[in-house]
Amino acid sequence: MTDTTTGGPHEALAVFLGSWHAEGVSYGGPTQTPADPHAEPAPWRSIHTARWHTGNYFVIQDERANGPFDTLSILGWDRDTERYFARTVENHGYTRDYTMTVDRRTWTLTGENERATFEFSADGRTQTVTWEWRPRDAWLPLCDRVAHRID
Repeated sequence: MTDTTTGGPHEALAVFLGSWHAEGVSYGGPTQTPADPHAEPAPWRSIHTARWHTGNYFVIQDERANGPFDTLSILGWDRDTERYFARTVENHGYTRDYTMTVDRRTWTLTGENERATFEFSADGRTQTVTWEWRPRDAWLPLCDRVAHRID
C-alpha cells in the first residue's frame, strides 16, 4: 500500500474545505420540461461545511439547504480505480455516487442522473455551482448557486 499522506492526489480536495454560504435558484419542479427548463424557480439558500476526515484522505461535507433538504457527502480519491469520487446521502432517503474530475479550478461531478460543475475563484473563496438532472431523456437545470467562504 502506498502512503499518500503528503503529495497525494487527495490533497487537491482541500479546495472544498471550510464553511460556505450559498444562494441561487433551484428548479426541478413537475412542470419543468426541455421547452421550459427554468419552470418553477425557487430561491436556494444553504450553508455547508467541509472538513478532513481523520487521516486527511477524505472530505466530509454537510449541507443544510432551504430548511428540509440536507445532504451529507464524502469526497475522496480512490487509489484502486485512480479516480475522484463523491458519495452522498440526503434526508429524503436518496443516495448518489459521482465520479469527479478536475481541470484547474473546475471540478465536475458526473452521476447516472445528475451532474454538476463547481468552479472555484482564483482566491478559493467563491464556488460557482451548476447542477443538472436527467428526469427523462434530456439534461435540465436543477440548481444554480454561488457559495462564498464564511470562515
